[in-house]
Amino acid sequence: MYCIEKLFTVDIDLYLHVREKEGRLYSDDVVARLPLMPSDNSLADEWRARSASASRLTQYLLRRATPLSILDLGCGNGWFSNLLSKFGHRVLSVDQNRHELKQAARVFSLNPCLFFIETNIFSAPFMAGTFDVIVLASVIQYFHDLPALLKVLLRYLKPKGEIHIMDSPLYSDEELKAAVHRSQQYYSSLGFPEMAGHYFHHNLSDLDAFDSKWLYNPQSHIYRLKRLLGWVDSPFPWIMIRKQDVE
Repeated sequence: MYCIEKLFTVDIDLYLHVREKEGRLYSDDVVARLPLMPSDNSLADEWRARSASASRLTQYLLRRATPLSILDLGCGNGWFSNLLSKFGHRVLSVDQNRHELKQAARVFSLNPCLFFIETNIFSAPFMAGTFDVIVLASVIQYFHDLPALLKVLLRYLKPKGEIHIMDSPLYSDEELKAAVHRSQQYYSSLGFPEMAGHYFHHNLSDLDAFDSKWLYNPQSHIYRLKRLLGWVDSPFPWIMIRKQDVE
C-alpha cells in the first residue's frame, strides 16, 4: 500500500537539497543494504551508530510475546522499517518526504509486512489504540512542538503501548543556546541557512510530563569508556514512554 496524501505544506524541496548536499540521498542498492555502509563512506561511523541503536531496539522488542503493530514516523527511505519487519512485526511507515517514500516502496516492494503512507501525523487516518509501538528515530528535530506530538501519538497507542525516541538530540537549558547557534552555522556552511528555521532543538524538560525512561544513556560510564576504546555508538539517548505511565 502506498498512499499519497498532501495534508500540510512543508518545504520538502529544501530538505531534499540539504540531504543531497550532505550525501544522504542514496541509490536503491545502497538503501537495500542499510544500515551497512562501506567503511570509506564519509557517513560510515554515523551508520555504525544507527546500526547499534537499531540493534538495541530490535532486541528489546523480541521480549514481547507476539508480533507487534509498529508505526515508524519519519521513516525516510524505509531502511529501519524494513529491519523491524524482518522480526515478524507489521510496520506502517509514515513520512512527508515523497521522494524517499517512493524509493522505500520500490526497494522494499516484496515485503508483505511493510506499508508506506505520506501523511501529516496530526491529521493522519489512524484510529485510536492502533499501534503497540511508535518509533521516532532521528526525527523529533523536525517537529516544532515535541509535547504536542507526543500527546497525539499516545492516542494512537494501544494500552501499555510504547513510544521510542532514538538518535535525536535533547538538550539541557544550559546547552540549548549553543546548540541553536551550531545548527545555524552548520546550515549556513552548506549554503542553506534557511534550513535552520526547520530544525528544532528540544529541551529535556519537554519530556517531564511523560514519565520517560532512559533505556540507553550515551553519557553513562560504560558507553563513554567504549567510545574511548574506539567503539562507535549513538551519541544520543534512547528514551521510552509507555502509555499507562502518563494516563
